Amino acid sequence: MANKLVKGTVILSIATLFTKIIGALFWAPFQNIAGDETVGLYRISFPFYTILLMVASAGIPITVSKFVAERLAKDDRYGARRVLKAASFILTLSGLVAFSILFFGARFISHVLLDNPPTESSLKVLAFAILIVPIMAVYRGYFQGHQQMMPTGISQVVEQIIRVSVVIGLTYWMVEAHFSRELVAAGATSGAFAGALGGLAVVLWYNRKDLKLLKNVTPPSPTEIKTRESLSKLAMKIILYALPISLGTLILPLIGLIDSFTVPRLLMSLGNTESMANTLFGIYGRGEPFVNVISTFSSALTLALIPTISAHIARQEMAAVEHKIKQAWLMTLVVSMPSVMGLVILARPLNILMFENDSGTLTLSVLACSSVFSTLAVTSSGILQGMGYNKLPVRHLMIGAAVKLAGNFVFIPWFGITGSAMSMVVAYFVVCSLNMWMVTKKTGLRLDIRRQFVKPALSAGLMGITLMAAYLFITHWIDPLQISRVGNGILSISLCLLGVMIYSIVLLLTKTIGENEIRLLPKGTRILAALKKVGLIRPSEQEMTA
Repeated sequence: MANKLVKGTVILSIATLFTKIIGALFWAPFQNIAGDETVGLYRISFPFYTILLMVASAGIPITVSKFVAERLAKDDRYGARRVLKAASFILTLSGLVAFSILFFGARFISHVLLDNPPTESSLKVLAFAILIVPIMAVYRGYFQGHQQMMPTGISQVVEQIIRVSVVIGLTYWMVEAHFSRELVAAGATSGAFAGALGGLAVVLWYNRKDLKLLKNVTPPSPTEIKTRESLSKLAMKIILYALPISLGTLILPLIGLIDSFTVPRLLMSLGNTESMANTLFGIYGRGEPFVNVISTFSSALTLALIPTISAHIARQEMAAVEHKIKQAWLMTLVVSMPSVMGLVILARPLNILMFENDSGTLTLSVLACSSVFSTLAVTSSGILQGMGYNKLPVRHLMIGAAVKLAGNFVFIPWFGITGSAMSMVVAYFVVCSLNMWMVTKKTGLRLDIRRQFVKPALSAGLMGITLMAAYLFITHWIDPLQISRVGNGILSISLCLLGVMIYSIVLLLTKTIGENEIRLLPKGTRILAALKKVGLIRPSEQEMTA
């Protein structure tokens, strides 16, 4: 069972990492083909869809995996299928309701709530995805309850590949055919529906195999059929268990919805036309792919640490819990700080490389700073959940959403679209601070400020100074705007490699990370052996005497 769980975790981790990287990188060709205004319309439409999708799903897939696992533990295969049947019925109904709200209410949402009529077509197209995604999620939850992570992993990858392919392919065709920006954005949103169909096809194929295996299982006796709970009671149990989970999933999309409601309106109040406001909102989104990549790698590094906290808590091994928490925070900072530093310094050439021009470079740099706090917030949220405090991260995210809303009204009138990025930094700083404060309060953790925060900051700072000096020297002779995108790519990659080399050396020389942290990295044992060989890490006394 343990090996199966580890294998499943690895499969899901790789699939999630792959899909997030594809999802982050597709923005560049999409913007290059469609333009910033179309990207803005696309981004404004999605948060409302995401909120309704979360409401339609209501945490049921996670609940399904739990209920299925409980029945399989009692060797009740038919009971597990009944859970799938009840959950599918619930989400079919909720999906139909959510579809109706979004499709038939698209005009009201776009004209009144969003005050952005060109988003109406995109909202109507997105409504069809709500009919498919919840059902696909139920089947994923069913197979996760079997400790079979391959169906979920493959369906995620297939869904993302089809989605991105449809978005890029259809956008290119529609732009070449001279469709309006409103219709191009609507065409791009159809990728969500196409991807969902692909993902659903994968899990239905696995479901067909599962049904074949069920034929070899002895069916329940007439007595067992009479005594088991009705589907309606089972459905109600699923709903009651799922509702608290849904609250946590709604908060992050809520922040996106807040931006969709407020940012274009505030930009128009500053004298921008509707078209210009949508364009600026699209430019604001340029920072999202970079931020997502930073958070993805940080989450992948800490993934091995967080699940173990629950086990240590159960065994009352508080010293081990403290060690894991410190290690998780340290590794999160070790990855996020230099990433943010590099992104801030290289924002201009990276912006030109990805999006053809340097519009919104300052906004991108400011938004990048939120990654330090968002990654720590995510790690701390996982720690709190591992300790059993599921409601605290939700409460803190709600406070963060309120801060984001207030921040938009404070900063955007003064700083324009950059003000929205500033409010994001403040919001995640608040969430991060609350999560970390609650972790220390619940565990009585005593932090080593010097090792946990000062050393990573010093290492990132030294790297940043060197990188900035190299960047200023090169750009004194070469203007990023005067060279091709390929030239900006070579500049960015060369300086990134320089930064990685300098940062790695400084980390080891300052002893910010040691053998335990290096072993957490992919091929960590081999890396450790190589570092000892060149003298960057001293061998232990046991190794020296061996």
